[in-house]
Amino acid sequence: MQLRPQKTYYGWYVLGAVSSINFANAATAIGMLTVFILPFTDEFGWTRTEISAATSIGAVLGASASLLTGRLTDRYGARLPLAVGAVLIIVATLNLAAMQSLLWFYIAFSVARLADQAFVQTPSSPVVVRWFLRYRGRALAILLLSASAGGVILPPLVQEIIDAWNWRLAWVMLACVMFLAGLLPTVLLVRRQPEDMGLELDGGRRIDSEDDDTRAPGASLHDAPEALWSFSEALSTPTLWILLASTVAAGVAGAGVALHLVPYLVEEGLQVRVAVGAVSVGFFASAVGNFVWGLLADRMPTRPLLVLALLLRLAGMGVLLIVSDVKTAYLFAAINGFTEGGLRTLTTLLMSEYYGRQNFGSIFGLTRALQVAGFAAGPLIAGAAYDATASYGTAFLAFLALVALACALVAMARRPVRAG
Repeated sequence: MQLRPQKTYYGWYVLGAVSSINFANAATAIGMLTVFILPFTDEFGWTRTEISAATSIGAVLGASASLLTGRLTDRYGARLPLAVGAVLIIVATLNLAAMQSLLWFYIAFSVARLADQAFVQTPSSPVVVRWFLRYRGRALAILLLSASAGGVILPPLVQEIIDAWNWRLAWVMLACVMFLAGLLPTVLLVRRQPEDMGLELDGGRRIDSEDDDTRAPGASLHDAPEALWSFSEALSTPTLWILLASTVAAGVAGAGVALHLVPYLVEEGLQVRVAVGAVSVGFFASAVGNFVWGLLADRMPTRPLLVLALLLRLAGMGVLLIVSDVKTAYLFAAINGFTEGGLRTLTTLLMSEYYGRQNFGSIFGLTRALQVAGFAAGPLIAGAAYDATASYGTAFLAFLALVALACALVAMARRPVRAG
């Protein structure tokens, strides 16, 4: 059985819509909140721990809901959770623009993070896995590149609005971006899977062939038949738990650094605009990394690439500990961003290669739940360390150790084999 390509595969429209909402979803990123830390501190006098707690509350809520949205995505598709997520983010950002107290901030930002983690990020990768196999690596790269593009464009725009007017108007702008680039494309274009529209995976229609195993010239390893694991079968494999542990360790380190990067760089002697520029450099490098790692994964084994990405992340953490000027700050941001793109793309690809697409929403939902739990711990660890010692050094050194652990775990994560 062969697949004859159609002129325009509908999966690319789905990918465009999901990529668009992930672009707008930069509004909820920890890398976005770091731009607001100094204005919040100046106006309200909140401590770093108090601000960090909001990310942790939202992470706990997102972790809990990710299990549900992952299962719902498998059963009903991604359009409903994505649309709900967009509405929640719009409501949350408008409330952030109007907030007057720490409790109000906690509620609004927690809702934003809940929507981000459970209703936008959790369904996004599974819907791409549902629509693509041969080009899954580059499709995921495009998705994550779009998310990174939001991080490149929106934080400097937010900083310009803060400088010219105030931080409240910046939140209103982010709500408008989510409505136009997030909610509308999702409702109009996203569908569950190609089979529901009479299409074949990767596009085309079936034609008879005596050799069902014939492949198009240049076909990659992703064209091979998929493993089809049930959710319960996947849970019984040590490989899944090793990968989950690695994801949590890397998530703690990544979130802890992301939220506190701007104040850390300012305290190291850099200007605020330069520190915010480092955030944008990181997002830009992540966009490049998404694309590069995705293309490499279409041609090379995924697990060694993931180990390489973690080794580079480890080197980046070393640079962060010795930041002293603009060059070293931007060097860290470039390495960190480039590897962030690799970690997200390659982890998703590796799990889909190991366990298939049939129940990938449930597996990815569990992954996001535990990863988001790590997101809850990282900012609190860094914030508490700073409030106790007036320095981020101890926390960032611990994060370096966690990245080393994540690298070692991925190196151990061999392809699972069914019993018998």
